[in-house]
Amino acid sequence: MNYKELISESSLIYNNKKICDAISSIADQCNFLLSNEEVTILPVMNGGLIFSGHLIPKLNCQCVLDYIHATRYLNNRGHQTVNWIYKPKLDLIKGKVVLVLDDILDEGITLKTIKKNLFEMGAKKVLIAVLFDKKIEKIKPIKADFTGLEVPNAYVYGFGLDFKGIGRNIPHLYAHK
Repeated sequence: MNYKELISESSLIYNNKKICDAISSIADQCNFLLSNEEVTILPVMNGGLIFSGHLIPKLNCQCVLDYIHATRYLNNRGHQTVNWIYKPKLDLIKGKVVLVLDDILDEGITLKTIKKNLFEMGAKKVLIAVLFDKKIEKIKPIKADFTGLEVPNAYVYGFGLDFKGIGRNIPHLYAHK
């Protein structure tokens, strides 16, 4: 399936302007809270890349950038175990304020594990910013400190999120029917 076929089988959830406005709102909240801090910023790969690229230039704090690559998804199926592909450098975490940037807070298992690991690495404070928060029926083990937009409990893609490997570059957010 190509992305044009995918879009034809989907419905628009948020257009690009609405998403960019939400990112500006997150930036304002981060700037209010973190303007006098030195912050280690950690986008979660791969989904957090697009969101991070839009958010980071709007931040007024002194920042250092690294990343995290951790996932519990394999072939679009969620698993209970988080697979670490890359952890940030210890000297960028120990004693630091850390801001984790991710595309979506789904069930919260991966972000909970990331936050726990960062505290184990000695982070002074760990804050989570997500562009999208999926409305699911079960209680999540973690809450984001900064959230852009709520999304329905559906398979969403676009603006960093993929559908079976495609669609991360689509500037809007869609739900597959």
